[in-house]
Amino acid sequence: MGAYLLRRVIFFIPTLFLITLLSFIISQSAPGDPVEQMLSGRAGGGGEQLAERQANQRAYLEKRRELGLDLPIFYFSIAPLAEPETLHRIPQVTVQEALRRLVYKFGNWQAVESYYKAVRRLDSAFYASFADTHWKGNQTEVQALLTLLPQEKNYQEILYKLRQLEQRIIPSLMPFYKQVWNTVSAMPEEAQRWKVYVPTIHWYGTANQYHRWLMGLLRGDFGTSYQDKRPIAKKLADAVRWSLVINFISILLAYLIAIPLGVISAVRRGSLQDRFISISLFMLYSLPNFWVGTMAIMFLCGGDYLSIFPPGGVQSTEHSPEWPLLRRITDWTYHLILPVIVYTYGSLAFLSRQMRTALLENLQQDYVRTARAKGLSEKIVIWKHAFRNSLIPIITLLASVFPAMISGSVILETIFSIPGMGLLSYGAMIARDYPVIISVFTIGAVLTLVGILIADVLYAVVDPRITYTKR
Repeated sequence: MGAYLLRRVIFFIPTLFLITLLSFIISQSAPGDPVEQMLSGRAGGGGEQLAERQANQRAYLEKRRELGLDLPIFYFSIAPLAEPETLHRIPQVTVQEALRRLVYKFGNWQAVESYYKAVRRLDSAFYASFADTHWKGNQTEVQALLTLLPQEKNYQEILYKLRQLEQRIIPSLMPFYKQVWNTVSAMPEEAQRWKVYVPTIHWYGTANQYHRWLMGLLRGDFGTSYQDKRPIAKKLADAVRWSLVINFISILLAYLIAIPLGVISAVRRGSLQDRFISISLFMLYSLPNFWVGTMAIMFLCGGDYLSIFPPGGVQSTEHSPEWPLLRRITDWTYHLILPVIVYTYGSLAFLSRQMRTALLENLQQDYVRTARAKGLSEKIVIWKHAFRNSLIPIITLLASVFPAMISGSVILETIFSIPGMGLLSYGAMIARDYPVIISVFTIGAVLTLVGILIADVLYAVVDPRITYTKR
């Protein structure tokens, strides 16, 4: 068993690497610019646009360096010979993609880079010219064109926007405009398209975004939330305790109730008791938990009907850490009774049917007939021989139970206003807070691996026929 566990743990290493790599790729594929999302609301305006723009650019670059977004994405990249290894240093993602498209079209990075630098010089000159009296109120149009120009991927659209600019800019900006026009005109003339078809490898070493993210993950640092700028590890720690408590209690109750019911149904197959248990559990199973939760709040939590339980939350408004421990536990219990019931009832039918089917199958096996032939009592035959071997399907479910204990329920936590992982994930999806979503995904994947390993160990514990050693 020890050698088997060691092999499985060693096998987990490449599996975890692939999981983290997949999580990172998904996070990189998410739309939008994380820096712009975190610095939203920093728009400049009025007569101080140049100063505010410079301050915003400095803040943007500082936050980008802080998040490590000025680094290459991975340890290496395979790209055409025309693409430079420093393209990741361009601040905005949309501008990076636009320049990459131009490089793929013309194959000459030097020409594309000259165009980009000329656009930046024109942009800076424009913001420095707001006090010029030659403007006739069309600064907004010019500003929009200069914002869109470096993000434009289509060469013909670039020419069109430049012609629009020519009709609107003031004479003092014409030298800068001509530089841009000349660099754009030079791109097809200096094209080196053959470089697009020659692959090359750029090696970056450990100075890359994935390595930085992975090392932080191993330290328990999941990054910073885009939504409220808080450390994700702190947000997860605040939310996971409630999901863990509620799910652990509900899963424990479900197993403690469903397994005996499944045994009774199997032993008394076809009896009135078996039919009553099956019908009752399947009636509960057919009721959606979000509907049951809503009805429970409506009829049991005040309003026009009974007021037995609080309508939501995990503790009363006057709850204080200075209360005695027993009083605090009582307050938490009072708030969590209804959510735990709603969490629990839905899984009873499934678990009990799994237990019933497995026990019925084992009761037909030869070793059970042998035990009965020896004169053992029916109680010993069922609980000592058949029951243990029938737990295999129940143990298999552990692989999904572990991540479920942490991930929480989005619907039920929203209905009952429980600040758990489900509500946190829902809020992150609404706000497009991708680092939080990816962190929850990664933790769930790791816990699934742990659940599979624990299930493998328990297989050998409950069924002596299963062994992981060579004979």
